[in-house]
Amino acid sequence: MTPHQRAISSEEKAQKRSKILDAAETLWLKDSHEIASMNSVAAAAGVAKGTLYLYFPSKEELFLSLHERQVRTFFGMITERAHQTEPMDIQEMYTVVRRFIADTPGFLPLTTLVHGLLERQIPAETNFIFKERILNHLNEVVEALKSHFPTITPHLMMQSYAMIIGLWQLLQPSPLRKLIKERLEDVACGDDYLTALEPALNALWQGTLMQESQS
Repeated sequence: MTPHQRAISSEEKAQKRSKILDAAETLWLKDSHEIASMNSVAAAAGVAKGTLYLYFPSKEELFLSLHERQVRTFFGMITERAHQTEPMDIQEMYTVVRRFIADTPGFLPLTTLVHGLLERQIPAETNFIFKERILNHLNEVVEALKSHFPTITPHLMMQSYAMIIGLWQLLQPSPLRKLIKERLEDVACGDDYLTALEPALNALWQGTLMQESQS
């Protein structure tokens, strides 16, 4: 296929869609302050702008799809480990989280953007379908983890997700945080997000799983 030839088969369409998302992710990693234009993505992916719109109606929906692909990868990593027969504990769960964050540096800033600005610019029906798919994936992960954590619930997974994102938003480097650290010495202002995340998730899981088992 030439770069601007329209994909025909389902496999070719899937490959081209993946190629577009790869290009969008590369551009996002170069500058995570704003999402790239459709012109920039089309050029990076080697497709015509018209072809790009056949796959994604807007740049917001394109980056929403990129976020969904990252979430599916994260869930896939957890599920893959959960399906192994060797017992899995909370520490190993955190290890999977840490590895995914390290391997996917654009995930945290993109997630923040998706759950803020993008949700106000994407049609409600599209957002609903997206959230429905994510919820289905999350429920599949919970079912896979039950062999290791019998009392786990979807609510715990959603709380964990909220903590991962919320703590990053609180601790991410910014001019304001730098100023606070310089001027307010008594204010806790830790720099290591992953170091702060580990005990927070550990406390959430231990407390919730213990409470669920007792009830």
